[in-house]
Amino acid sequence: METPAHGGVVEVAAVAADSAARLREAVPHTAAAASDHRLLDAVARVAELGRACQLAMGVLAAEVATRSARVDGIDTLATRNGQKDAAGLLQLAGRVSRDAARRYLAYGEAIVDRDALTGAPLPPRWERVSEAAFAGEVDAEAVVPVLRHLEEVRLSADSDLLDAAESGMMRIASQGTPEYTGQQMRVWKEALDPDGARPREEKQRRSRFFRIGRENSEGMTPVRGLLTPEAGAHLRTALSTFTNPRVSRVAFPTEAEQQKIDELEAALPDGVGTYDLDPRTRDQKLHDILDGLITSGHRAAASGGDNRRTMTQLIATIGLDELRCGDGVAWVDGMSEPLGPATTERIRCDQGFRTLLLGDEGEALWLGKKREMFTRKQKLAIAARDGGCAWPGCDAPAEWCEVHHVTYRRNGGTTDIDNGILLCGPHHHVLHAQDWDIRMSEGVPYLRPPAYLHRGDGQIRLGQNRVREVRRLRRQRRRANSGSAKGADPPDTG
Repeated sequence: METPAHGGVVEVAAVAADSAARLREAVPHTAAAASDHRLLDAVARVAELGRACQLAMGVLAAEVATRSARVDGIDTLATRNGQKDAAGLLQLAGRVSRDAARRYLAYGEAIVDRDALTGAPLPPRWERVSEAAFAGEVDAEAVVPVLRHLEEVRLSADSDLLDAAESGMMRIASQGTPEYTGQQMRVWKEALDPDGARPREEKQRRSRFFRIGRENSEGMTPVRGLLTPEAGAHLRTALSTFTNPRVSRVAFPTEAEQQKIDELEAALPDGVGTYDLDPRTRDQKLHDILDGLITSGHRAAASGGDNRRTMTQLIATIGLDELRCGDGVAWVDGMSEPLGPATTERIRCDQGFRTLLLGDEGEALWLGKKREMFTRKQKLAIAARDGGCAWPGCDAPAEWCEVHHVTYRRNGGTTDIDNGILLCGPHHHVLHAQDWDIRMSEGVPYLRPPAYLHRGDGQIRLGQNRVREVRRLRRQRRRANSGSAKGADPPDTG
């Protein structure tokens, strides 16, 4: 004969089976026909059902853990079912991930009623958490991280403050997302255990690491690591500094910025949009920003603080014939994956090349001087003229940029200022890898999109000539002050 507790579990199983069957029957193949109000209402109700399911799983998991506790010489519920612990048994029986099984175990052990060694009933380990869980206000995903922090300070914190923290965190968890709940718990943790910050800081310092993995089969290099809060903040700040504000956040441009945006959009040929100019995803932009930070720092270290001195530490090796025809790959020391033709051509375009004569056995016989390389003074002049990456809408500073030969050397182009333009690495690569074309006209560069993007001879003026911009703004200010344009504008020689 089943006890009431067993009868309760039987009822839970029956309700769960009936609810699952009815919900499956009710779920349509698409929710496209629902109004906004009904759609969001359904989301809230199904989430409420999910919290109830997690509550039931937590209670059941706690009992599975009790019956799977290891006792010498006695088979447990887990071992009788071929599993070594409660998490493995839950994973098998519930067809859930191991992380989910552990989350249910931690949730259940915090909210279920307990028995003392004498058999007397005891309240749940965390009463406020249990009350919120049985009221359907919280779920395991939000509660388990809170429980972990509360357990860390349970013995050292003041009991009244601990109770206040538990109540406050359940109120926050019932109203916000698990992410917001976790942020607020960190604030409570500092108040509960002010002496724990120093040892926690030392633990973070000991745990910090950064690791560069081996290249994978596709030639990509994986990285992984753990940054201290300070290092993480530095990296986020550096990345956000150079992230395009039109992509990273909602921003209201100033009148001057909006005018530049309008001029850029008006100058685009028919059929070309701003996305065509820079189709990178946000994650790809962050990758390129990190590469720019490393590159500019490398330049500074190599030149004693002069960011525009060409680096010589990275050596790419390619046959001279392949280099001249522009379709060969180059090999870099320490990397098994070669650089593709577009990347090789881009490096040659900015940094030139040296001729190395090898013997029959591969011995170095003669090393020539660098050729086709823009000098330091040329780069300074081009940087002063362009101000940064000349690509439309790009905010990359001059320190990150390379100099591109507008007319390639193999096509008769010269390495001088009138044939050079400043481009960041990603846009320099786009120019070499795709069918974009740049032409110089009276010292001014113009960008022509590929034929598949537009029809006709539409061109986009490039560069950020600051002298010309200053003169243009002065003329606008004079017009505004005079109330009308009087006489002819001075010639634009910038």
